[in-house]
Amino acid sequence: MPTGILIFKGMKVGVLPGDFTISVNENGETDSKLVLSTAYNVIPLWLRAAHDHSKQSKIASEKIASNWSEDADEQRRLLIAELTPSVQVFVCCGIALDALYDTLRPHAKITTQEIQAWKTKGTSRAKQIVEVVRRTFKLKQDILKSFSRCTTQVIKYRDMAVHPSLELKNACTRPDLNVGVDWKFSVYRFSNAEWCLVNTINMIVYLYEHKAGVSGIDESISNIIDALEELKVVQRNA
Repeated sequence: MPTGILIFKGMKVGVLPGDFTISVNENGETDSKLVLSTAYNVIPLWLRAAHDHSKQSKIASEKIASNWSEDADEQRRLLIAELTPSVQVFVCCGIALDALYDTLRPHAKITTQEIQAWKTKGTSRAKQIVEVVRRTFKLKQDILKSFSRCTTQVIKYRDMAVHPSLELKNACTRPDLNVGVDWKFSVYRFSNAEWCLVNTINMIVYLYEHKAGVSGIDESISNIIDALEELKVVQRNA
């Protein structure tokens, strides 16, 4: 039998209705029962995964710079080594933003009619995410526009990674290569993966530093930062 509950930094802990009871038996002796419930937000885990993949992408990018040759087989090997983790950064950050939407939505006062209207109009996922942020935080217009630009790019290339198309597209160039490549090797490279990760984390850090003024929201964002700190993805100033 378990001897306790393992609690992680940033985890929400509470007691559900009916899970704390006190009873008295026929001898007048009291007995109590307490069942703890937990909720671990997965946003930090996805950002930790993105962080780890970004490191691998950087290593692969450095090998492209140092080991590039005229050997076509070696070129392909080097590019695949960079593409694989870079794609994962976009996927992980996109999922983290999806999870941020689910974290904020209960506080955003979005009606079922509005949700249905989004479905009918085909409102993009990025716009939905930005809308729940707009409704829950008092952000300046320039900050909101910056959030929108970042979210749109992350979700766009996350979707293009997880819903791939084999439509023919013109080959692309890269400033660091002397050959044309498929567009994926241009988009999903370290510099873009790093941009994706840094900006996604910065958005959440900004929300942590600029409170919503609603305890449920601010507690959730603070828990995310606590967990990111425990996972060594961010470090708060002392």
